[in-house]
Amino acid sequence: MDKIYSSIKLNFKQRRQNIALFSMGLLLILISLWLVFIYMNYYQSRFYPKTYIDDVNVSGLNKTEAKLKIQEKLQENIDFNHDLLKISFQEKSVEARLLDLGIENNLDANLEQAFTLGHQDNFWRKIKFIIKGHFYPNKYYSQLSYDREKVQQLIEQLKNQVDFAGKKPELNLINKRINIDVGQDSTELLIEETWEVLQEQVFTKKVEDLKQENLNIQAVIAHPILALTSEEVNYIQQRAEKVIDQKLILNYEYQKVILDDKQLLNFIALPDGIDQEKLTLFIDNLKTQINRPSRNATFTYDQNTLQVTEFIPDQDGLEIDSQATKNIIENFLNNIINSENKTLNQENTFTLPMTNAKAEIALADTNNLGIKEVIGFGESWYDHSIPNRIDNVALTASRINNYIVKPNQEFSFNVVLGEVSDKTGYKNAYIIEAGETKLAPGGGVCQVSSTLFRSLLNAGVKITRRLPHAYRVSYYEIGNEPGFDATVYTGSTDLRFINDTPAHILISCQADSENLYMFCKLYGTNDGRSTEIVKYRKWGQTPALPTVYIPDASLRPGQLKQIDWSASGIKAEFTNVIRDKNGETIREDYYYSSYRPWAAKFLQGI
Repeated sequence: MDKIYSSIKLNFKQRRQNIALFSMGLLLILISLWLVFIYMNYYQSRFYPKTYIDDVNVSGLNKTEAKLKIQEKLQENIDFNHDLLKISFQEKSVEARLLDLGIENNLDANLEQAFTLGHQDNFWRKIKFIIKGHFYPNKYYSQLSYDREKVQQLIEQLKNQVDFAGKKPELNLINKRINIDVGQDSTELLIEETWEVLQEQVFTKKVEDLKQENLNIQAVIAHPILALTSEEVNYIQQRAEKVIDQKLILNYEYQKVILDDKQLLNFIALPDGIDQEKLTLFIDNLKTQINRPSRNATFTYDQNTLQVTEFIPDQDGLEIDSQATKNIIENFLNNIINSENKTLNQENTFTLPMTNAKAEIALADTNNLGIKEVIGFGESWYDHSIPNRIDNVALTASRINNYIVKPNQEFSFNVVLGEVSDKTGYKNAYIIEAGETKLAPGGGVCQVSSTLFRSLLNAGVKITRRLPHAYRVSYYEIGNEPGFDATVYTGSTDLRFINDTPAHILISCQADSENLYMFCKLYGTNDGRSTEIVKYRKWGQTPALPTVYIPDASLRPGQLKQIDWSASGIKAEFTNVIRDKNGETIREDYYYSSYRPWAAKFLQGI
């Protein structure tokens, strides 16, 4: 029993001790919470210890007291009400008060933001903040406010003063002489870059670090265009001289693109290199002219009479390879301008790089006459023709167009064309008749016969009749030497050929009255023959005859009206060599032209 009593007495004593300890602990907690409550209550309207705003110790201060203390310190550095923001470039500048630009240290808002530290958290977070604050300072840095639109306007004011378009240097060829305009420097204020400087020097800076010198901003300026120096001018002159008289030819189909020295010089960048922008623009323009979709062939005709009712040859789609074309032009130019000495480049003819898209229906699929491909091509230009002549060229081309010549058949231009008179639709234009130039129906017919003659030469068919004009006609020497014309007139003055190919030949002649250009294509079967113009020469040039004035009472006294144009006399000859598919010579056709000198003639009023 004693043992049981002793055990109960001991347990009771231990329990009393535990209760005492618990009570003391609870009391300490309550006291701590009471102290924390008093602490929090004290700092309810004050900043907690070790709180710094813009490096100003505001511990224990209310917001009003903190504001006064911060203002007192910041006024030592900058006055937002009176200090100016100045943006400059060289001697030009703009400025405005910080206040007017909305640039200020918004202390009230910043104080409110800073005051949230430790005041808006829940109880336990506040406890944690208080404990941490006794070991580590709480720092807050004010953010400047500003009116971006107003600051932007200030920058733009300076931009309006500073910006100068300048003038790009230019390289021109005038009468085969290089002319270099050195240009003028351009000036451009860069708004975004200037903004970055403002951000770095003003808007993102600590307010306490912001001083008057920070408010003097240098605008960021670019010079997109720079005038050439004398050294650059000399360098360009040396390079450009090598381009004079150079020519680049890009062939495609039966046509060509010719880049003369003036165009080539346009691609030279100043002061160095190749102007990629101009080169790209040139190629883009070329693509709009040449690129085309594929086209299916359509060919309908009378099987007995060979009268054609519709003829549309198939046409491959074309698309210029821009990069490959650019490479050809760049390499050609670089080879010239980087050469040690000026030499005429003999390798100046290239095939225009392009991709082809075949038509689904080829010309060969539309007939059994062997008319399936182009076997001959000729072209001509007739700039400065009078309207009546232009109309006559188009009419003549339409009457020759789509005529089919059988194998071994002789074609006569005059027979196919028929009567040339006002009754058949021809208008008065200048013709050569009986040794003089006069207005008569049919002027312009020979434009078509001369173009057809050139296609016959290219095809290598047997020409049985061809005569040159009495004197040189300017239309037929555009892009050609003298001697490649063919005159026709009623009777034996005719253009004739024999179809000595294995298939029928269709003559296609088209006149472009807007661009004053025409071509003739011969369609048939290519038997592998090739042609080459050799031994061309011209000689015996004689001056034009003296101008002739013919009295004309229908004109006012002294009024002049030109009816004929002067031309120097000359002789020309060449041989057209025709070879078979094995390269063996089939024939050598010789052509001779003798043009007599001609006088300009004027009607003169009396």
